[in-house]
Amino acid sequence: LNQVKREYFHKLNNLPTVTSPAPLNIGVIGEFFVVLDPFANMDIEIELGKLGVEVRRSLFVQDWVRLNPLVYALGLREKDRSHEAAMPYLSRHVGGDGWQSVGEKVLHAGDWDGLIHLEPFGCLPEITARNIMPSIKDGLPVLNIIYDEHTGKAGIINRLEAFVDMVQRKKRRQVKVCV
Repeated sequence: LNQVKREYFHKLNNLPTVTSPAPLNIGVIGEFFVVLDPFANMDIEIELGKLGVEVRRSLFVQDWVRLNPLVYALGLREKDRSHEAAMPYLSRHVGGDGWQSVGEKVLHAGDWDGLIHLEPFGCLPEITARNIMPSIKDGLPVLNIIYDEHTGKAGIINRLEAFVDMVQRKKRRQVKVCV
């Protein structure tokens, strides 16, 4: 029995190992309804998962459910981290989630490999955020997707595949130097 055990462990230890690179971490930000509703965003998280991407998001339904109207009415709400991070680029409230979109790009530039910014057609806060993002020189690639009644799932999948390919190439080209 011990002989069989040794042979088994020997064979097991000599199996070829397949090393695959760590999956891409891509953040999804934007207008809260489009980010949170799978029907509105055409299952973007599922489609990214099929491409081998880990989806990161800092916006969840519980953030909206827990909001206390009294806290807002009295002006007692603290500025969140994304709001603070956006201040150098966007010093005024533009409504909606504009501050959060800009702030999330600043906060996660070192953590995420790419960023997908979702917005409904005509959303002024997100239009403002979209136009500020290129001025944030952090090297984080951004894909802007604008949803309207003419947006098709096939077009979204095509853009996601191209974006993921681009981010993978960018990540492969980065050379890490150990000193």
